Amino acid sequence: MTQVRVRPKHQITIPTRIAEAAHIKPNDVLDVSYANGVVTLIPANRKERKESVMAYAGIAQGTWGQTTDEIDANLQATRDSWER
Repeated sequence: MTQVRVRPKHQITIPTRIAEAAHIKPNDVLDVSYANGVVTLIPANRKERKESVMAYAGIAQGTWGQTTDEIDANLQATRDSWER
């Protein structure tokens, strides 16, 4: 874990490798929050996800077949191809 020192005016310096990994550049604005003993810095320009995880539900529907018989046949063919 990287440590930083808080200066007299409550300033900190974000280590270069962390700033680069987080794509934080000079003059970027960060949102600061404190909850449950944890201080969090989030780049203000970071786009929030607008899609719910549920938007991906059923994304693979039909990949292995449309009917249960097709799915079972595909599954059996896959199992038969394994070396035993």
